[in-house]
Amino acid sequence: MRFGMFGGNGFKVGRILGIPIRLDLSFFLVFALLVFLIATQILPDSLDGLGGAERWLYGVAAGAVYFLSLLIHELAHSLMARRYGMEVSSITLFFFGGLSLIREDSQRPGQEFWIAVVGPLASLVIGLGFILLSLFALPDDTAVGHLAFVLGLLNCFLAGFNMLPGFPLDGGRVARSLIWRLTGSRHRATRASARLGQLLGAIMIVYGIGGLLTDAAIFNSGFNSLWIALIGFLLMTQASQGVKTADLERDLARLRVGELMLEPPVARTAEADLPIHVLAPSRAQLDQQDVFIVAEGGTAVGIASAVQILLLDDERYQSDRLRDIMIAADQVQPLEPSAGADEALQRLQKERTFVLPVVERGRLLGVVGLDQILKALGQGPPPRLDPSAGA
Repeated sequence: MRFGMFGGNGFKVGRILGIPIRLDLSFFLVFALLVFLIATQILPDSLDGLGGAERWLYGVAAGAVYFLSLLIHELAHSLMARRYGMEVSSITLFFFGGLSLIREDSQRPGQEFWIAVVGPLASLVIGLGFILLSLFALPDDTAVGHLAFVLGLLNCFLAGFNMLPGFPLDGGRVARSLIWRLTGSRHRATRASARLGQLLGAIMIVYGIGGLLTDAAIFNSGFNSLWIALIGFLLMTQASQGVKTADLERDLARLRVGELMLEPPVARTAEADLPIHVLAPSRAQLDQQDVFIVAEGGTAVGIASAVQILLLDDERYQSDRLRDIMIAADQVQPLEPSAGADEALQRLQKERTFVLPVVERGRLLGVVGLDQILKALGQGPPPRLDPSAGA
């Protein structure tokens, strides 16, 4: 389950295969709840010789194993994305599951399909493995055997729920890949799968609230009904955001980089060896949209932005030259003026840069950055940075 509102939150607890692993604070709430349910309700009273302390220890161990399996689910997404050359920023475990934060979107339907489906497949394999272990290798009258079966069911449920065809669930992304393949339009596919997500979320909300009010739901526990309604609300919220994102991508695709770029002299030219404090004697007077084409002997060798200068600490502001902060021309692939703004935005995110050069037939025409894209969409520039807060 991949809900974007939790991405990047929480604190880092380590790395696996170079991918930072984070825990959202809400993770501890659901972990404690799972431990409580295992110790007090899931482990049957008929197990002989199982004291209160042992029940809680088994609860902690089973909870840890379940979240380890959830981490494997997310690692499957991340490693498949890496296989397609995508950068994975982090994996975050949180209240409702996990989030693999992948820095770019799939470029082809096949990529989207395999990145989405491999997570539920991993959970299904883990779940079936636990069930087989409990049936054929562990006595069913022991806590370990009972918990292995429960963990198997939980992982199989996780796989099945995630394959429901509503964005942003993995099944919604699978649906998006199939619609994309059929229509040839990623925008239409994203919108359709997001609408399915809204419908699924609405059904879960109605079902959960109905269960609370009438006690007639299949899962007639008030807690279960509340949980279903809460997941439905979150799913519907994220699906609605998916619709907005799809419309934004459509609008971006209609804009050309050549229409948005800053051209010289708006994009000012400055020598590479010029000290930054000479270029900008007062950082407070810098326009956050200022872009500098860095030249050496009349040849453009890189680009730099006012944002980079604003982020410098006082020591570097006084000592660095423009070449020290510039993005070298050979480190970034330029855009053509005919490229879409959606491609420019993806490149800015992927390459973690503030601006990109726009080149036609080897000639630098200008630069384009996030400010220009946001202005074109009518959203205005990002909040102005405070130069006194430079790091």
